[in-house]
Amino acid sequence: MDVQLILNELYETGALESHMRNLKPLTGGTSSKVVVVMDGTKPRYVIKQNDPAVVEAEAEFLHTYVQIEKLSSLVYVDPLHRYLVYTFRSGFTQYHGRNKSDLLLRLATEVISHYKPCGEERHYGYPDHPFVEWRDFLLHRTKESGKIIQGVLPRENHWFVHTLVAELPQRNIKYLLHGD
Repeated sequence: MDVQLILNELYETGALESHMRNLKPLTGGTSSKVVVVMDGTKPRYVIKQNDPAVVEAEAEFLHTYVQIEKLSSLVYVDPLHRYLVYTFRSGFTQYHGRNKSDLLLRLATEVISHYKPCGEERHYGYPDHPFVEWRDFLLHRTKESGKIIQGVLPRENHWFVHTLVAELPQRNIKYLLHGD
C-alpha cells in the first residue's frame, strides 16, 4: 500500500498530526516495509506494513504488553491489518564492541520477566503456522534453521541440537512472544 495513502488515512482518523509529513525509510527488517514519521528533525512514529496476519500478531503483542516500558506504544492499527503505527524508540541493531551479556541481562529483566501467561486455547508457534505441542514447534524451527545454517555447523551439531529439543520435557505454560 502506498505510504502517502496511509498518511492520509492517519490524518483523517486523527492518529497523526497533519504537520508530520516527512518520512524516513528504515532498513534491516525481515519482511516488513517500515518508515519513520518525522516531527521536524525528530523521529516520532513508525509505520509498519506487512501481511495482515503478521500485523495483527504484532499489534496483539504490543497491546498485551503495554505495561512494558522498553516496548514501543501502539498508536494505531489499520482495521484491515495492512499496517500499524507505534512510537519510535531509538536504539541500535549492531552489537560490535558492546557487552552482550549486559544486553541480554537487560532484555531478561526489563522485558521478558514481564511476559504474562496466555490461555490454554492458544497454540505454539506463529499465527499462520500453529502447533499444539511446544516440542513440535521447536523441532520444526530447528529443522528450518538447520537449512539456513547447514554449511556453518557440522552435521553432528545439528543432530545434537535436534536430540536436545526432542528430549525436552513438555511445557504447559504459554506466553505471547515477538519473533524479533
